[in-house]
Amino acid sequence: MTHFSDEAWADFARGLSHSQASTGIQKHLREDCVECSQTSAVWSKIRALAAAESAYAVPDDAVRMVQLQFEATHPKFTQDWALGNLIFDSLTTPALPGVRSGGVSARQVVYEADGLTVDMRFDRQPRSSRVSIVGQVLARGTSHSSLHDISVILWTERGEPILAVATTAFGEFQLEFEPQDHLRLSIEASGRRPVRIPLANLKEFEIQK
Repeated sequence: MTHFSDEAWADFARGLSHSQASTGIQKHLREDCVECSQTSAVWSKIRALAAAESAYAVPDDAVRMVQLQFEATHPKFTQDWALGNLIFDSLTTPALPGVRSGGVSARQVVYEADGLTVDMRFDRQPRSSRVSIVGQVLARGTSHSSLHDISVILWTERGEPILAVATTAFGEFQLEFEPQDHLRLSIEASGRRPVRIPLANLKEFEIQK
């Protein structure tokens, strides 16, 4: 009785039935060969396990966080960076008459550094202590497409990464986190110095109920 190699069974399990060996396997299985039926079942299970392997892939944001944590605890050198310059803060803008006694519904800030502009809006999540930041990174004389996949990283005062996200094709990003004092953001774009932005004491940031 003629049986088949592992390579032939692998092709058959993957559905490559056009090969001569796969055609022979199909014919042999129709003859009710017990040994080949068992072998076919084993290779079918192997194919199912291989197909499910992608479900165990680690998310990109988790990989980024591990890399940042390693870099934070194992610094190789002191990296040059630019400090963001605050050019607009809605908290310093006088409120309209009749609403000055109310809380602040949101806060908008704009920073600039090394040709980059970072526009951010802070808000509280409903019935939650968490703060959300919706922002956009812009660059003078640069197309929107070149702002894709810029790293926006939230750090603690001790230099430990909390969150790391990548900007969209339009330089947009969003963060949501529990507020604490002395946080900072870093904006890291390829070919540019990282921009560091110190955040205000967000615990004192009150939102209108």
